[in-house]
Amino acid sequence: MRKFLIIPALLFLGCSTKDVFIPKNTQTKKLQQQTQAKELYDYTKKTLTFRELDLVYKKPKSFIDDGAWGEYEYYTKDGLKLGKFKLINDDLAANGYKLLLIKEKKVIILPYLILNATKNGDNIAIVFENNAMGVYNLNKGLIFYQPSDEVLSVKYLGESPLFYQDLVLFPLLNGNVGIYDLRAHKYLNTLAISEGAVNNNIIFLKIVNNQLFMATPSKLVLFNPNFLIDYKADIKHIVTDGKYLYLFLVNGKIVKLNSNLKKEKEINLKFADYFAPTICKGDIYTVTKRGYLLKITPDLNVTVYTGNNFDTNSPLRLKGCKIYNDDKVYFIE
Repeated sequence: MRKFLIIPALLFLGCSTKDVFIPKNTQTKKLQQQTQAKELYDYTKKTLTFRELDLVYKKPKSFIDDGAWGEYEYYTKDGLKLGKFKLINDDLAANGYKLLLIKEKKVIILPYLILNATKNGDNIAIVFENNAMGVYNLNKGLIFYQPSDEVLSVKYLGESPLFYQDLVLFPLLNGNVGIYDLRAHKYLNTLAISEGAVNNNIIFLKIVNNQLFMATPSKLVLFNPNFLIDYKADIKHIVTDGKYLYLFLVNGKIVKLNSNLKKEKEINLKFADYFAPTICKGDIYTVTKRGYLLKITPDLNVTVYTGNNFDTNSPLRLKGCKIYNDDKVYFIE
């Protein structure tokens, strides 16, 4: 009989000793907040999509049917109605094969499902859900298409294509970066960043201090025409203040690197699980899965705040000096 009692005891022990971040010191800071009619539904690294349940009246199907149906409509944070389109960035929104040009109020149909896109003048660089690359010109149509190996799943929120001088850089789902020359109309090269295609998509692609940085969840790479410098870690988020790069790791560590990928400082908030951080008035802010608000200075001094009832099981996104969480907006400063 005793051996049967051991099993539930072990199960309970496993649950009760789950590794979580428990800060030693906290301060109370209750942020100002507003409740809005629309709730946060979806987000990319660039922007947010909200939704609201709208009543639609249709012809009743029976005597007990009043004809009122509820359908969700999508909106920008400023209240611009998007219909069934979800924002990619301030210029573009997508719905399957359809791409909405917001300012032009124009919809274009593309041959494959759209994952991410960036608009620059008359050109739109696109990464498709099948991991292919494309460039759509508003006057000429699809001027470039390049297939790539399909990927079954991705780990973290991906990056958008990047226009850099005459080049277009495509962050792919298999951890590669494709390079296309707009002026020469030629596909130049594929930079293999990932060491494995599974769950290793490009999560960071930016120019910092006139240097190109690319990252997958397993390493950050500084590109040089003659060689690559990398910093390997189990990365969840990367944020930059334009001078330094701050890596938020899966194990709770936060690492500060300079633009040559030299480590300046590191702190360990053991077991902390972070939402994507933001920069507000020179400091970095993030929220942990247990609802703590963290303020992190450029020198990695951390203050942990309580007093805000974040719903971490609902969509939560920090952007600028605001925290969007379900139907609430919290103001950091």
